[in-house]
Amino acid sequence: MDNKSIYLKVPNINELHYRQEWMKDINTMSYNAGYDMDLKGYDKETGIIAKTDEEMITWYNNWTNKEPDKYFAYIYDKEIEEPIGEVYYYLENNIHSMGIIIQNKYRGNGYSYIALLELEKIAFEKNKINELSDFIPKERVSAIKSFEKAGFIITGKENVRKSI
Repeated sequence: MDNKSIYLKVPNINELHYRQEWMKDINTMSYNAGYDMDLKGYDKETGIIAKTDEEMITWYNNWTNKEPDKYFAYIYDKEIEEPIGEVYYYLENNIHSMGIIIQNKYRGNGYSYIALLELEKIAFEKNKINELSDFIPKERVSAIKSFEKAGFIITGKENVRKSI
């Protein structure tokens, strides 16, 4: 896999089923388990987030075409017919928080690093964002390594940031 085979694409409303399926997949969402999150459909034990079709459409309308303050896209590998994950960022309390989710079956293949680089291009070059930040528990060693490789620095106990 090379950088040129990975790209980001904002999904259309008919492609929401991918995200909906990932959010209900225990293996993909297990990183999310155990946190106290006030989020409808969240299961603390498994980390899954169940959303109805109507809730997904509301979410989609709130997240798409909101640049530069919000950005959401699927991660694609040109060799695979469907998205392998997602990246996003959003403005909250004057900080652009971001995240990345790779489907469980595609983890460990270097996709996070390349997708982070692609997200940085959109955030920093296209949308003129000055900084991206994420919260990553210290136990998620491989995630931290991907972020550091992409130029993020650990700024606190469980925060990573990258500025232009």
